[in-house]
Amino acid sequence: MLKFLGSGSAFNAKRGNTSGYMEFAGELFLFDAGNDVFGKLMKLNLLEKKARVNIFITHLHSDHVGSLGTIIDYLYFKVYKQDMSNICVYFPSEAIADLLAMQGVPRDHYNLFVNKWDELYLPTLGRKQPEYAFYETGHTANLDYEGHTNTYSIEFMLENEFSFFYSGDTAEYHEKLQNIYLYDQIYHEVTMMENSDVHMSYERLLEKTSHLSKEERSRFHLMHLEEEFDIERAKVDGFQIVENIEIM
Repeated sequence: MLKFLGSGSAFNAKRGNTSGYMEFAGELFLFDAGNDVFGKLMKLNLLEKKARVNIFITHLHSDHVGSLGTIIDYLYFKVYKQDMSNICVYFPSEAIADLLAMQGVPRDHYNLFVNKWDELYLPTLGRKQPEYAFYETGHTANLDYEGHTNTYSIEFMLENEFSFFYSGDTAEYHEKLQNIYLYDQIYHEVTMMENSDVHMSYERLLEKTSHLSKEERSRFHLMHLEEEFDIERAKVDGFQIVENIEIM
């Protein structure tokens, strides 16, 4: 469902910053926009000839948002010729606007949506429209902004067509995942670090999915991997591993 520009943790330069995307109904949907994402979008020509570009952000660490300002300004000046109408950023906090403002990206260069249910309308689809939701999740308190940690997982679906859960960075196994059949794919971050209170440790993920068969575990696509991550072990345990799209 999603293709990935990168699938690594913050310091895994080989896999690059984790960022998923899909082209759907003439629009681009991008999930996180880390430091190296803009260059990859350009190499793949993904920002051109789109009716709209929709960028969903999970949190404000640079490996998830480092390219955002550049992407917005490129779209504003080069693609849409100073028309903000089709440049849409989705994040449930004004913190992202403050961050962009400090980078010199004003609010009149993009639309910011904060988890309302009625702004995502794809004209080519008619009555049946995609739905999404952000869910607060535990990551690091260092992202505190006005009393909120501002870290989210994302649910995205089109009724009777597809559905997925995108965890972002989190140490939590979200309650929505108690029923894995809600989703066709579950994109979940993981680390081999034990007892992590910032990321989902592999051992904890195994514990949380211990009641699932290997076939059921195959709904989980593991991402945000550090260089030391034991990929072969995860495959033996039934998980799938996110692989990057080839970029020439």
